[in-house]
Amino acid sequence: MLFYKKKYPLILITIMGIALIIVVFSFNHFNSLYERIHHINFDNQTVYLIQRGTTGKLGNIAKDFNIKNKYASHIGIGFIHNNKLSIYHVYVDKNQKNNNLYIESLEEFIQPEDINYLCVWRLQEINPQKFESIKKSLIQSEKENILFDFIFKEDNNNYYCSEFVAKKLEESGVHIMKNNTKPISGIAKQALDRDTLTYFPVDGFENSRQINKIFEWIK
Repeated sequence: MLFYKKKYPLILITIMGIALIIVVFSFNHFNSLYERIHHINFDNQTVYLIQRGTTGKLGNIAKDFNIKNKYASHIGIGFIHNNKLSIYHVYVDKNQKNNNLYIESLEEFIQPEDINYLCVWRLQEINPQKFESIKKSLIQSEKENILFDFIFKEDNNNYYCSEFVAKKLEESGVHIMKNNTKPISGIAKQALDRDTLTYFPVDGFENSRQINKIFEWIK
C-alpha cells in the first residue's frame, strides 16, 4: 500500500510536468509566430493571399482536398488599410452579424489555438486599376449577407473560403485560382449527392506566375 502511495504522486507529477512542457512549447511557438509576422514587409496597393492550417477535424478534412500543400486548410484575401493588413475570409462558423464573412487583422487571423501553418503570398503584376477593382469588390462584400456554401456549388450566392477568393479575383480579371475535380465517397458523397466534386482548392493558385510567396511558418 505504501508503494502505491509513493507511486501515484510520482506519476501525477510526471503527467503535470509533460503537460507544462506542452503548454510552454505551444506558447513559445505562438509567440514566435506573433513576433515573426511583425517583420513582414507589406506594401500599399498590393493584394495578398493568406493561408493558414489547423490540426482540428475541419482543418484535416480541408487538407485532403489540396493539390500539393500538406499544411494549408483555409485562405483569405487582403490589402493594407490604415497601415495594417485587412483579411477578408469566409469561415464555417457564423460571426456576430450572423453571416460567414470575416474581416480581420493578421493577428486575429492566427488566433485559432490549433494553428500549425501560415503562409503569405503577394499578387504580382497588378496595376492600380485592378487593385482598386479588387479592393472595391471586397469592401462591397461587407454589405452583403455572405453565407458559407455547404453544398460546394458555384451556381448559388454562398461561398466556401477558396471560392470566395477565386470569385473576388475573377471579378477583376485575375484568374489564378484553378479548380479541381475529385471523386468523393462515403459521407461526403451522401451529403453532396454526387460522385465527384469540382471545387477551388486552398492551394489552387500556387503554381501561378502571378503570385510570390513572401512568408511561411510551419509549427
